[in-house]
Amino acid sequence: MEFTVKRNLLLNELNLVQGVIEKKSTIPILSNILLEASGNALGITATDLDVSICCGCSAEVNAPGTLTVSARRLFDIVRLLPEESEIHCTLLENDWVNLKAGNSEYKVVGLPRENFPSIPQAPAGGICLAGNDLRAMILRTMFAITQEESRYSLNGALLVLGPHEMRMVATDGHRLALVTKVVELDKVDAEIRSLIPRKTLVEILRLIGDEELMVEFGRDENHIFFSVGGKKLISRVLAGQFPNYEMVVPRDNDKRIVAPSRALAEGIRRAAVMSDEKLRAVRMAFSPGVAEITASSADAGEARELVEVDFEGAGLSIGFNPQYLLDFLGACGSESVSILVKDAETQGMLSPVGGTELDYRYVVMPMKF
Repeated sequence: MEFTVKRNLLLNELNLVQGVIEKKSTIPILSNILLEASGNALGITATDLDVSICCGCSAEVNAPGTLTVSARRLFDIVRLLPEESEIHCTLLENDWVNLKAGNSEYKVVGLPRENFPSIPQAPAGGICLAGNDLRAMILRTMFAITQEESRYSLNGALLVLGPHEMRMVATDGHRLALVTKVVELDKVDAEIRSLIPRKTLVEILRLIGDEELMVEFGRDENHIFFSVGGKKLISRVLAGQFPNYEMVVPRDNDKRIVAPSRALAEGIRRAAVMSDEKLRAVRMAFSPGVAEITASSADAGEARELVEVDFEGAGLSIGFNPQYLLDFLGACGSESVSILVKDAETQGMLSPVGGTELDYRYVVMPMKF
């Protein structure tokens, strides 16, 4: 095997696969990437057995073949080489790899290609999704995924595809983020539900980047497949039953407060400085025209913030985890937000105010003082 590749092209692809590589894997081959040279292209594959990425770039191939090499070692070498350099790679005996670029030369230990795991192949007939929609949904839900590894079915976000809409929802049991987009999906006859792990969502965002790309989605019994601009992401589907999230969304919250997103976030952030470290709560007291945000701690003291809001009606006081509110306010993307509440015991629901194609609802359980 022998090929020549431009340093910048190779570095871009190596950057993409770093998130998949296991840093402390007990299986040595999982720290390696598979390089496959054929025609006029170099294919690159990385996997941790749960998530796999297949990408590549153009290359001048003198002798086709395959090899595996340490992903971290190759990345460190390539990023330190001069920007405009070309890298000449040759497979030596005993799976060693020779790399030459200008005045630099390396001999790197590889592992037999036969040890590298096989990668599942996507079924034919994928569903085309707008990358912008998928990106927006992930950014508005991913932070609500539980941090508790033991709650396996909550370790990801649920993607629901129907003939006329796509939806993503995530919850940690204390809050729930739900985003829906009306869209016509031609190849969807019945509802498709896929529970996508957090790590996979992070890698999808890396694949899409900031570009306006179409994403081809497919699945089989155990895996989900995403294809973006020639790059492929394969992931195991999380097992387990996702909760009935529709039951959590409040239907009869009759008090509506409209608040400016930035002012509300700043008020919550400043008040939360004085919240009790164990309780981690702020109290929000709503009265006509104003929201009073307070927090106190026996060890530290207390804080009080006033934020002008649009609200008419009887006063109400309710407690929330401030970080849960800040997560939503940072992701909502609107100048104003609507807060629907009923009483101090019932979950509140927040949503953006203003024109958007996304129906975004965020449910937060109240906290007792």
